[in-house]
Amino acid sequence: MKKIIFLLLLMAACTNTVGQNIDSLLEAARSNPDTAIINRLYETGNAVELSDHAAAKRIYRTAGELSEQIDYPVGRIRYASNYTYLLNLEGQLDSSLTINLSALALAREIDDQEQIHKVLVNTGNVYHYKQLYNTALEYYTEALPWFEKAGNHRNLASLYDVMQVLYQKTGQPEQGIAYGEKALELLKDQPDDITRGYILLNMAPLYSSCFPRRWKEHLETLQEALRIAEVNNFKNLKASVMNNIGNYFLQHYDYQKTEAYGKEALMLNESIGNISGYLISNRALAYCDLNKGDFEKAGARLQEGLKIAKEYEWTTEEGKYYETMADLVLLKDRDYIKSQQLMFLADSLGSLVVNEQIRRANEELKIKYETEKKEHQITTLQERQRSTLLISFIGGIALLAGLLAMLFLWLWSKQKRRKAELQLQQSEQEKQLVATRSILEGEMQERSRLARDLHDGLGGILSAAKINMSELKSGATLEYADVESINRIMGLLDESLHELRRVAHHLMPESLSRYGLKVALSDFCHTVEKIEYAWFGEEERLEPQLEVVVYRIVHELVNNALKYSDATRILVHIVQDRERISVTVEDNGIGFDSNAATTGTGLHHIQERVTALDGNIDISSGSEGTEVHVELKIKENDTGTVS
Repeated sequence: MKKIIFLLLLMAACTNTVGQNIDSLLEAARSNPDTAIINRLYETGNAVELSDHAAAKRIYRTAGELSEQIDYPVGRIRYASNYTYLLNLEGQLDSSLTINLSALALAREIDDQEQIHKVLVNTGNVYHYKQLYNTALEYYTEALPWFEKAGNHRNLASLYDVMQVLYQKTGQPEQGIAYGEKALELLKDQPDDITRGYILLNMAPLYSSCFPRRWKEHLETLQEALRIAEVNNFKNLKASVMNNIGNYFLQHYDYQKTEAYGKEALMLNESIGNISGYLISNRALAYCDLNKGDFEKAGARLQEGLKIAKEYEWTTEEGKYYETMADLVLLKDRDYIKSQQLMFLADSLGSLVVNEQIRRANEELKIKYETEKKEHQITTLQERQRSTLLISFIGGIALLAGLLAMLFLWLWSKQKRRKAELQLQQSEQEKQLVATRSILEGEMQERSRLARDLHDGLGGILSAAKINMSELKSGATLEYADVESINRIMGLLDESLHELRRVAHHLMPESLSRYGLKVALSDFCHTVEKIEYAWFGEEERLEPQLEVVVYRIVHELVNNALKYSDATRILVHIVQDRERISVTVEDNGIGFDSNAATTGTGLHHIQERVTALDGNIDISSGSEGTEVHVELKIKENDTGTVS
């Protein structure tokens, strides 16, 4: 009779989710809980979760409590899967992760392979949302073999698709393409399936990220995705694909096609309310306006897009809009100072992105350390349990021998545990240092590569264009107006070459890699009349990564002094000996609250790098000016002369 009442209430709850029906449903379930009733609760929650999150959460919580009450492990695991789905939608990722990890431990305890691998995917999803991509990949990779054996092609294709996206985000395009091809193979009998369209959309950036870039496959993949979007009349997919195709033609300087795709993408994104897609389309059209010389229209587009990017706090897109505005100011007004200021804003936002990447890398390293620590604790506990059983057996034979053995074992276990903890601490510190140094080295190499590509690639093209214009001017009979036009074009080419060299120098000063830190700092300081520069002590070359860090620290401190302090005199002193290098930057400006300033982007970034290299930083600021002193250790492998 009670089950009949429960079923009637269940039907009412599925058709009407008002509080009274939900309360009656949950009360009926509590009165006579069993596995069938708990599973029906989950089905009811699934039916109402899209329309009423709060009601679904109440149903899932009750099902989880009843599962614990009757000791139903699968019900407890289902609670984790369903409830954390809603937590993920609400952005409560830390709570979601805690629940999923507990469910994973329970699934492993009961050795339910299906539940283990489903929870592995759910846990990987949470790390994915937290942008901890390497950790997410580890969970997906562990779950993958079971899903491949299960034979559900659609679920497996979706998992392959997620993995190809993560490999793209972690800079491994070739691995990502392999998983994308596997996903497409599973859906080859469904050529118009919308899931296949999204897989193709996610594969496209992998082709353009390869080296050398595979532009042909990139465009063909997008065109096939566009066909699927049009067959299904699916505006969301079509808008994203149109944006990507427009960007392809923009990178190949085909502004006519860029504008055609950009306009249609803009209208689609506006109609479906896709703000991020709208920003991308709008910026592409601004480039087209710049190419046509319609500076007013380009400026209006950029101002609108920048306002939206700031409102939604999309740092990456905001930085790209500042870069485009810098081009506009240079072309329209030839205002080099304002253009440089806009590029500085873009660089600052780029530094925020780099800092966030460093934070995520450190967080992933911490997660790995905690996992290793927990596994070590479990192993230690198991060893201790086995040892205790052995001691109890011996104690049954001879109490005295058992007591002596227990005392010896306790001392041995304590020493071993202490040694293991010390080893773990040392390992964690070494891993953090290696990770940070790797990130710094990667940043240095990427800056060097970008500077070299700009100088050798785009610089060569602009120089060749200037030479051709000069030959055209001298080798043809031209009207005065044509000569003036050629002169203006050559002037713009000169300005472009100058700006390109400035950007390349900002990314990686040539004097730093060629002549070393002392010469590079001297060149930088002599560009500002206010600076008094001095170098004391050793002049041996340092390891390139350390030289780049010191150069960036001085560059950032001097820029802060110039921008904020109104200083009339800036002192830059470098002291190098065999074991350390110290940097002192002092100004006579207005000063600041040093405690509050450390939360700013510039000084915080400097402090992170100094800490990562096991250095010290001291900031002193008052009404008479500011002094920042940084000291870094020089290890044997940090110099160019000691091996």
